[in-house]
Amino acid sequence: MRFALPALAVLVLLAGCAPQTEPKLHDVYIYGVQDARLSYLYGSPRTFDLDGKQVTLSEGSSKLPYAVDGSLLVDGAPYAKAALGALDPVAVTVARIAYTTDLELFAQRDVEQVVYYDGGDYFTLVDGARAGTRQRVVPRPRLNRLRGLGELTDREADAIANALESSGKPFAVAVLPADALPKHSVNGTSEYLHSGLYVQTQLATTQTQAATAQQVPWEVLAQGQQAVGFDKPSYVLVTSQDQLTNLWYKAYGSQLQVPQVPKVDFSRETVVAAFAGQKPTGGYGLQVRGVSVENGELYVDVASTGPQAGAITTQGLTSPWVLIHVLRGGFDVAWFRNPDDGSLVGVARATQ
Repeated sequence: MRFALPALAVLVLLAGCAPQTEPKLHDVYIYGVQDARLSYLYGSPRTFDLDGKQVTLSEGSSKLPYAVDGSLLVDGAPYAKAALGALDPVAVTVARIAYTTDLELFAQRDVEQVVYYDGGDYFTLVDGARAGTRQRVVPRPRLNRLRGLGELTDREADAIANALESSGKPFAVAVLPADALPKHSVNGTSEYLHSGLYVQTQLATTQTQAATAQQVPWEVLAQGQQAVGFDKPSYVLVTSQDQLTNLWYKAYGSQLQVPQVPKVDFSRETVVAAFAGQKPTGGYGLQVRGVSVENGELYVDVASTGPQAGAITTQGLTSPWVLIHVLRGGFDVAWFRNPDDGSLVGVARATQ
């Protein structure tokens, strides 16, 4: 025992004298919405010389936009921020093409991936484009939001996505080549990663019409005001009788007497459904104005309606819905559009 205490003291002393690992520095250049460089630091708490200034790196968390879980606080802030000049010209301009789900992309600088967020889902537009390229693109569904862009870690990508999505509006993100970013030399780091993003938040809608649109016969199969289980706007492509039965009972879920489920020949026909989500009063609804096939895919023009000013409405919660019967089968995807401006409001994919 008499040898144990001195040995323990030596271990404590050595631990206290153990050298700290050099911090890791990750720079994210964000243009368009920030025009700033956000510097994230990782490692052990310490003082550090960053851009000629002594800063204190400490453990902690922050609820501020763009804060990354696991990064160190920099003088109490979730990152070090340095202002940048605005890009001139901008990296890309993305516009929605009216009455289609396609977009027009004009690259004014060399860019790597360009990603589009429509307010609910992410899509990849291109994997790269040279300056001066103007093209019509078909959005490809994208998983994992902004992960995989540039040298972003997953946590950094998620933090940036959360900050951008908070507006609830569509946006496009273009990745800038590493050699196009301003130089940032910092000594004393064990790792340096840097990524450049240009974010476009104001997307215009062009008036280019769809190449070919074939109207198809359809009819309202059923509609109501009290669906169960749809708190938010939802869209469904029904491709089997079992799926229709399940959806039918959700649509009529609040009723004691449920109408008989109609029989549909899904080898030749399709059913699509739109749910408006929970509304505070009566007077809300969904109105299908047209159904067409464009480039082999199904498009449904559906308008959301609300109570007129001064109208007397039910003061309970409602959840409007509509199911339509399309006399054409074999679709894997259905796109839902706002008939007033042609913008995409939702998409439904076959699950079987």
